[in-house]
Amino acid sequence: MPELQPVVFLIVGVVIVNGLAGRVGVPAPILLVIVGIGASFIPGVPSYQVNPEIILTVLLPPLLYAAAVESSIVAIRKMLQPITQLAVGMVLVTAFAVAVVLHALIPQIPFAAAVALGAIVAPPDAVAAVAIARRSGLPRPVVTVLEGESLFNDATSLVLLRVAIVGIGAGSLAWGDAIVQFAWAAAGAVLIGAVLGLLLSYARRAAGSTLAATALSLVTPFLAYLVGESANASGVLTVVITGLVLGVREPVDLPPEVRLTDGATWNAVRYVLEGSVFALIGLQLWDIVTAPDIGRAPTLLTATAILATVIVIRPVWIFLLAALARLFGRRGMIGSFGPLVAVSWAGMRGVVSLAAAQTLPLNTPYRALLLTCTIAVILGTLVVQGLSLPMLIRLLHLPGDPAQETQRERAAARQEANQAIATRVEEAIRTEQLPEREAKMMRAWAASRDMRGLTERLDSAGVDARERLDAISGWRHELVGIERDVFVTMRNSGRISEDVLRELQYDLDLEESLLDRRMDDASGHLSQITAAREDQTGR
Repeated sequence: MPELQPVVFLIVGVVIVNGLAGRVGVPAPILLVIVGIGASFIPGVPSYQVNPEIILTVLLPPLLYAAAVESSIVAIRKMLQPITQLAVGMVLVTAFAVAVVLHALIPQIPFAAAVALGAIVAPPDAVAAVAIARRSGLPRPVVTVLEGESLFNDATSLVLLRVAIVGIGAGSLAWGDAIVQFAWAAAGAVLIGAVLGLLLSYARRAAGSTLAATALSLVTPFLAYLVGESANASGVLTVVITGLVLGVREPVDLPPEVRLTDGATWNAVRYVLEGSVFALIGLQLWDIVTAPDIGRAPTLLTATAILATVIVIRPVWIFLLAALARLFGRRGMIGSFGPLVAVSWAGMRGVVSLAAAQTLPLNTPYRALLLTCTIAVILGTLVVQGLSLPMLIRLLHLPGDPAQETQRERAAARQEANQAIATRVEEAIRTEQLPEREAKMMRAWAASRDMRGLTERLDSAGVDARERLDAISGWRHELVGIERDVFVTMRNSGRISEDVLRELQYDLDLEESLLDRRMDDASGHLSQITAAREDQTGR
């Protein structure tokens, strides 16, 4: 019972604070950290000293998997260059910049330990950044870059941290082995994730029930992580690639009722996990900064210098790449000045950095100082950048209206789907030579796609009513299938975004599920009519 109590309090607190965040206008991740810090000072609040392995192996995989499933491979492929520059280049540049600054301030710290700190604080946690960006109306390509960065940068930093920890134990970094290990961690994870994604795609198609498919979905991120780590590849990157493969195949793999159940389940999981990881930052802060082995003398100066390095190096790297692109006549990272500024300031760090810092071996030189610097970077970026990012986005007056673009894509997709349905209906009318009355009904069904009143129209249909009911059911499913194919094709060609596809697909899934229920009602209504007629005939 005592072990369960902190978990219950944590989840209840996350629900309450998330509700307050919408009312006070503060981004939920920021408010969760602030409330967590305040709660850590209250006597009687349970201690939340979470094992970092739990965060890295239990909390991180499902969060990354859920984000990857909802991400668009098409959009990521289009923005692959800026995503790679941030998720790989930015992480490496930040890590080594932090290492140089730390080693210059305290030469006694081994360079491998300094690189370890750099790897820890290098990856931004884009959960907060993406939430703020979406709400503030940041253009969709910029949001795609931030989402892509958040999917891949954790893998880069954790692999680099693994290499640095080996260097700490050996006394120096073995650059040759480090490069080989880094290359296999990335390439192996991509290969394993792609194969595992395809295998799980076939498995969930054969699952046979909604509950079985949803259960398989819940265990997938942990399975992918374990397989990747057991092959000495990046388990985090394996989870991301597996999620991307399953996400792009979801429209053809899963029936509507499975997608609805699976989507609702993962929305609840993400809601709890995302809120919990930010709350844990604040709740663990007091125990870390008051630890007896925290060094006092160089702490303030060092932590401030590391925080400044982390904040400054991001815009320097981004604008340097943009300048080089213009110099050589190539397309820049994200385009114009405004989006570059927004992405440069979206560098908030999160719980991954905190968990990674706590995995440092206990004999790491200046370990307490490294933990303190990590806390300073997390809080500094969340408070300074997180609270000012919405205002910055408004001041930039970025062109384009994401909401209007979404409405335009949705309208275009529905128009193209209706044209495809109308073409198919006219083709069926010609080939099957339907009478004018039935052709008129078919066109009306295609236009309205509404099952209301179907049983009333079938009451007088005669002895072949059930056959016609089965035919109508088949037609309705075919029409919905045509719409879904059109939407997926438009997504694959880049004419609509993944978000628009999911909105339209959700509507179709609801419609198709209701269709099956209404057809069951219509079938039952016909059975009652048939039984009543037989009873009258018998009399």
